[in-house]
Amino acid sequence: MTKTQYKKFAFSLLIYTLLVILWGAWVRISHSGDGCGDTWPLCKGQLIPEAQQGKTWVEYGHRLMSGIYGFVVIYFWWVARKLYPVGHFARKVALATLIFMITEALLGAKLVLFGLVTTNDTPYRAFIMALHQINSFMLTGAVSLAFAAATLTAPLPAPSKEDRYYKYMPWLIVAIGITGAWASLSNSLFPTENLWQGLLDDFSDQSHFLIRLRVWHPFFALLGGGGLALYFWLKAQTAESILLERRSYQMSLTLVTAIAFGILTLLLHAPVWMKIGHLALAHTVWVLLLQWVFFVRSQKPNLGS
Repeated sequence: MTKTQYKKFAFSLLIYTLLVILWGAWVRISHSGDGCGDTWPLCKGQLIPEAQQGKTWVEYGHRLMSGIYGFVVIYFWWVARKLYPVGHFARKVALATLIFMITEALLGAKLVLFGLVTTNDTPYRAFIMALHQINSFMLTGAVSLAFAAATLTAPLPAPSKEDRYYKYMPWLIVAIGITGAWASLSNSLFPTENLWQGLLDDFSDQSHFLIRLRVWHPFFALLGGGGLALYFWLKAQTAESILLERRSYQMSLTLVTAIAFGILTLLLHAPVWMKIGHLALAHTVWVLLLQWVFFVRSQKPNLGS
């Protein structure tokens, strides 16, 4: 495999990674997490289950996708070792992809084996969901950086003080994503058809802790996401190159789109397709932001040209 082919492979793997994550969200939203019983990795103790229930096939489909994904990631890591020398950034993020794939599988297994699925509304499930969300971001982030690293023609320059400042921005998206995971779980377990009543429940001391938690997501999304959108818009005005200007506008527009979609999701009482679309947008923002930080650092010597 050539480096050009590896770059295409990395992009295809990124798309597949997102599909696996979105299918996992469908498993949770449809309450199909117990569709294969309490056995893992087999489904109801079988390689191919014999079942009539739709949720069994939803969960089995996700496990099948994830199993294939694991073999693809192992091959992806092996190819990176063959193409790039020790210490190359592409090789490092390929290894990170392998590690986060393994931890993603272990977290998924924990949810099943410990019964943290369907209508389970314990604090422990909320905690594991937060870890799962963080790991999902790390996984898509590693694959997206592998794709970006495949374009490198020279080693990354040493990070400047400004670069070290930029690297903290993605963690704001992670924090927003964690509150989003809790809000999505709350909406799945405690759906509401009345926006006003839902808001009252959010601030009621008598409400379940997950209901009280979900209000933090729109707050952090508007404050943090809106702040980042404004930052990138202003950054585009003073960009040192046309490419940086375009990428900054792209980040600002994507963030505004995600915020607008989130508001619509809330107003329409979070229908299933919008929940999945909202998660897809969250990962899109995350991937583009990581690549923006990578781009600024890798292209810095050429920004003046």
